[in-house]
Amino acid sequence: MYPNNPMLNQQMALLDQEYSQKKANLMQNFYNQAQQNSWGQQNVSTQAAAPTPSQNVNWIQVSGVDGAKNQIVQPGQTAWMMDNNQPYFYVKSVDNVGSSDFRIFQFAEVADAAQEQAAQPQIDTSQYVQRAEFDELKAQLEQFTTQKKQPNKANKGVEDNG
Repeated sequence: MYPNNPMLNQQMALLDQEYSQKKANLMQNFYNQAQQNSWGQQNVSTQAAAPTPSQNVNWIQVSGVDGAKNQIVQPGQTAWMMDNNQPYFYVKSVDNVGSSDFRIFQFAEVADAAQEQAAQPQIDTSQYVQRAEFDELKAQLEQFTTQKKQPNKANKGVEDNG
């Protein structure tokens, strides 16, 4: 598909595999919007025979956002366009009246390590006390409380005289 860009080919293959259901849902949403925004009345037999979008997407190759915006899309259709030069893809949808909706998306590789880190909550350990510091503080506290419990010899003599 892109002989000079194997990484983009790999990203496209991964996207197609992992998100085929999401793409189908998005296409269904665009199709439903086009049907709801239609000014014309449709009878029940026409609605029942309406085609359902497939999970496979036919990508149109374009050069930049201007090429995607200028792509002709028939009323009631949605076009999926792949940018030849940038890691973007575009979705252009035209309802039955001729009003178009244009959206831009960006490809981004997600590394396995990033997926694992996202699954595990990040804990900021800089706010916690180390075990050695805790034990030292505990020993100082015990020593301080032990000294408070034992009466001082100088004070004991004063108490006896009083």
